Amino acid sequence: MRRHQYASRREKLIDFWVAFAGWFAFNVAAIVLIQVNSSRTVVAPAIAAIGVLANIAAPIVLAFTRSLAALGILAAFSTGFSLTVFEGIFFTASDFAGGQVSNFGGPTTGNVAVTYAFLIAGFVVFAVIAFFVLRAIHRSIR
Repeated sequence: MRRHQYASRREKLIDFWVAFAGWFAFNVAAIVLIQVNSSRTVVAPAIAAIGVLANIAAPIVLAFTRSLAALGILAAFSTGFSLTVFEGIFFTASDFAGGQVSNFGGPTTGNVAVTYAFLIAGFVVFAVIAFFVLRAIHRSIR
């Protein structure tokens, strides 16, 4: 494997953003394929296993060949993970604010609209913070 020599800042940015978007596209496609094939007992787990292996192998291989593409994948992974953490915090807060909760097998109580309002608020807060973090990364690529 030969390390790619970047010719310009533009090429570096293209590598970063294509890998960033590509990671989301690959994982959304994998999730859709898993859902479509969920009734097939061998196909869905095989697609899931390939997805996990690709998510581990791609940044490792790209780290040796196209370092900014690897950084793009890691930034996408951390963005997705951060969104999950933010939404978990806001979802839990919605439980205490009257959102829909299940009482360990009993009937659900609360208001679904409150839960959705908290999830939307969590996404907005996340999007604002993520915008500034990704903008800082974009500007730091020279």
